Amino acid sequence: MIVPIRLYGVFRSAARSERVEINIPIDQPTVRAAIAEIASRPDFKELTQLVLYGETLDPRPNALIIVSGREIGTLEGLDTKLKASDELSLLPIAHGG
Repeated sequence: MIVPIRLYGVFRSAARSERVEINIPIDQPTVRAAIAEIASRPDFKELTQLVLYGETLDPRPNALIIVSGREIGTLEGLDTKLKASDELSLLPIAHGG
C-alpha cells in the first residue's frame, strides 16, 4: 500500500522534499510499519537520524505524528492502522533548554 507522508521543518530539509511516498505491506498497514519502512531506506538516512530516538525505532520523542489530521496519541499510537486514503504527517518536536 502506498502511503503519502508530508514532512515539516528539518524533516523536510533532511528528505529534500515536502512530500514523499512509501510502500508498506498491505497486511501490516500501521504507523509502525511506515516508520520501519522509512528507517530501512538508504535515501532517508538523514531523515531517519532526525526522526528516530536512538535504536528504538520510536519516533515519538522527536516527532509529532499525525494521520489524516489526528495525532496518533488520540488514536492507537504506533499501532494506528492506515487506510489507502490516509496521509501521514511528521512534524519535528523542538527540544531546548
